[in-house]
Amino acid sequence: MEGLVACESCDLLHQEQSIEDRHNAHCTRCGGLLFRGRPQTLEHTLALTIAALALLIVANVYPFLSFSLEGQTQENRIISGVILLWKADYQPLALLILWASILAPLGKILATFYVTAPLLAGYAPPGIAWLTRLQKTLGPWAMLDVYMLAVLATLAKLASMASITPGPGAFAFVALMLVSAGATAAFDDRVVWERLDEARVAA
Repeated sequence: MEGLVACESCDLLHQEQSIEDRHNAHCTRCGGLLFRGRPQTLEHTLALTIAALALLIVANVYPFLSFSLEGQTQENRIISGVILLWKADYQPLALLILWASILAPLGKILATFYVTAPLLAGYAPPGIAWLTRLQKTLGPWAMLDVYMLAVLATLAKLASMASITPGPGAFAFVALMLVSAGATAAFDDRVVWERLDEARVAA
């Protein structure tokens, strides 16, 4: 089976061939993407992952929104909504928001960093196969765009009642969405397994 690539959509096997950088290999049956030919895939993934981690920290540490009503101003962070929902006896919803907006993105970022950084250094870290699968599994749960849509819908309802000002956390969160999407697009399982084999041979 060495040298064969299976299509994730229709399971058709293809003989692996080298392709030019920035070109893609597609399935001859269904047209699904088999793999990409991109230079420095892991380097790009690691750089974007580090940027995403920094933005996630900023988005959670600094105020997300500021509400001004009748001369009083209140700053809110992402975790503030979780705490308010928990105190209002909406614990399942609070846990869902905590998971989708903080824990899942953080887990995906750390798993990606753990996979890419050692491989770039020529070292095969333990548990890399499991963490690569975990990184893929957490992807759909890191619903940053869904969380942002929910925030925008809430703002539309509150705009007539109070003055709302986005804080540094909001701008960091928007940047985090874009950087995370770039890191996901740059991550290539095929390159990971190739680097893993090279690291094991070198060891």
